[in-house]
Amino acid sequence: MAYIGLRKPIIGKLDTETGKYSAPFAFGKAIGLQVTPSYAEGALNADDIQAEYDKVFNYADVTLNTSTIPIQAHHDMFGHTVETETGKSIEFNANDENNYVGMGWITVEKVDGVRSYTGNFLSKVKFSEPSEDYATKGDAIEYKTPSITGRALAMEDGKWKSVGIFDTEAAALEWINGQFGVTA
Repeated sequence: MAYIGLRKPIIGKLDTETGKYSAPFAFGKAIGLQVTPSYAEGALNADDIQAEYDKVFNYADVTLNTSTIPIQAHHDMFGHTVETETGKSIEFNANDENNYVGMGWITVEKVDGVRSYTGNFLSKVKFSEPSEDYATKGDAIEYKTPSITGRALAMEDGKWKSVGIFDTEAAALEWINGQFGVTA
């Protein structure tokens, strides 16, 4: 497999009591994404050999780099107070709590010259806010883009990631929206 593209990061706030998501929204434009699963391991040695070995999913570290962090994300993901009636303002409070979200994205894959679109979905992720990096404008334009990091966990039923492979980007996007509970 050869991934040749990354598109459309989508976020929806997870209600942990009901397991349902709020209306999903586009989380800027994708620049980069890393999902690194971590596993708990255990081995049993008996009769001088390894008799048993287990490896089970524990969590996945997630790093998402996008073109921007939308205003809605400050409320839905990070728990800040957002005011949009008389302008756009965000109040950051030390007592704000980050929320769990579902996260979807599309990857483009090319195998034997055939392009396919993979919808990816992480069921339960908690992100932390990005560090902020600013620079003065110099002789050349330098873009600074935000990266957020988080941790994906399994749901009560053990599900933590889902993948669907499609012939078109539209079909992959429709599948992702279905993971959030949105129907066409």
